[in-house]
Amino acid sequence: MASKDIVLVVGSTGYIGTRLVDALLNNGYTVRAGFRNSEKLEKKPWSSHPNLIPVKLDVFDIESLVAASSGCMAAYYLVHSMYGKGDFAALDRKAAHNLSKAAEKAGLRRIIYLGGLGDADTNLSKHLYSRLEVSRILHEGSVPATTLRAAMIVGAGSASFEIMRYLVDRLPAMVTPKWVRTKSQPIAVSNVIRYLVGCLESEDTAGGVFDIGGPDVLSYQDLMRIYTKVAGLTRRFIVPIPMLTPRLSSYWLSLVTPLPTVLARPLIEGLRSEAVCQNDDIQSLVPQKLLSVRQAIHLALEQDRHKRVYAKDTLHIGHGIYEWVYDGDPDWAGGSSFWITKKSTTSAERRGIWSAIKSVLGTKGWNYGSWVWPLRGYLDVLLGGNGMIASPRRPKIGSKVDCWEVVELVPERRLRLRSTLKMPAAVVLTVSIKSNANGSELELMLHYHPVGFAGLIAWYGLLPVRRRMISKLLDRITQIAEA
Repeated sequence: MASKDIVLVVGSTGYIGTRLVDALLNNGYTVRAGFRNSEKLEKKPWSSHPNLIPVKLDVFDIESLVAASSGCMAAYYLVHSMYGKGDFAALDRKAAHNLSKAAEKAGLRRIIYLGGLGDADTNLSKHLYSRLEVSRILHEGSVPATTLRAAMIVGAGSASFEIMRYLVDRLPAMVTPKWVRTKSQPIAVSNVIRYLVGCLESEDTAGGVFDIGGPDVLSYQDLMRIYTKVAGLTRRFIVPIPMLTPRLSSYWLSLVTPLPTVLARPLIEGLRSEAVCQNDDIQSLVPQKLLSVRQAIHLALEQDRHKRVYAKDTLHIGHGIYEWVYDGDPDWAGGSSFWITKKSTTSAERRGIWSAIKSVLGTKGWNYGSWVWPLRGYLDVLLGGNGMIASPRRPKIGSKVDCWEVVELVPERRLRLRSTLKMPAAVVLTVSIKSNANGSELELMLHYHPVGFAGLIAWYGLLPVRRRMISKLLDRITQIAEA
């Protein structure tokens, strides 16, 4: 297919849409990205791509859909209304009818839709049944439609995956609904994206409904145990009970995880339905290597491991690793991470600030709690760590500075240190210097990435101390630089 072909993505700023647009652009397509909120679109890593055509549309306004579809050869449909107010099933039906009619008027050749796995003859949740209805409406239209049906999608940013991540990360023991034993066939998000792109390139998929899943069929309880092992956490105790209704479960999840209740509830309701592929026809039409659940989780957590060495702003986000968090994903995507950021403006030049930084860090103390640091070093040795290490006169990448390791050093601009102390968390301290009209701006950022429940307790228990330490350290560097 030539690069001049234009493809419309309805729902381009969602979880799958963000990654699909990236894949289509990387494959040489011109993409017309449908959006409602321009701010969300501008945060995407591909927002300034030369082959991207942003187009504002409303799925409940058929004329805007016709205008967005005109000149396109195909459209991906990746929206649903389950997070909105009112009867979301009725809204989904109306939106699907509108797209079908708009596709006919605009002369589209294909519609590709991503729905959910589930048997209509079983007791499906409203959310999954609505997905089936949307598929039926699209296939009844005159434009050939293709439906892919998936269960849990494994990858950072996927709502169902993030719910599992937060539960397992934060709770050493948990009471769960009995549906946690329901069988499912999860699939890695990178495999989903390749199937979506492959359907566009394979005319044989037109008009078909295909189940897509990874190689593993297992319960959600098994999935949690696999995540526990891959993440390197201690054993989690899972106790399924029949009394937890979807409503109660969603309220409980809102206390344990940062995901909103309106998002968690329909996903929890869907757990009661078995989600296993009934056909594998797609594998011969769009062949690819399917990642196991263990491989997909490991890939999703690789970004976490990267964050344990570098802070968030060093990550090159949105580069084809679809299991990673992308720019513009919700704040809750990617698991727990916390930041303390302090800034100050000073008349001192960058050279003076850099000298001040080197004089404050290391063996000369940290200006705050200087008596605590040696004590913490002795405790670290007892826990099997290296304790405090004498700081070198000329630190370089890899050097040890007290209980820190230098992971980035740009003279007079940035110093990034990773804590080497034994603790249930990864801690990175970044000191940045920028010039401005009045002199310089100094910023200290402490990035804390907890590991397990103990990491969360340690964060909240010592939060006042950490805030004071960063403030005092910032004040001391500024004072020395100005003097």
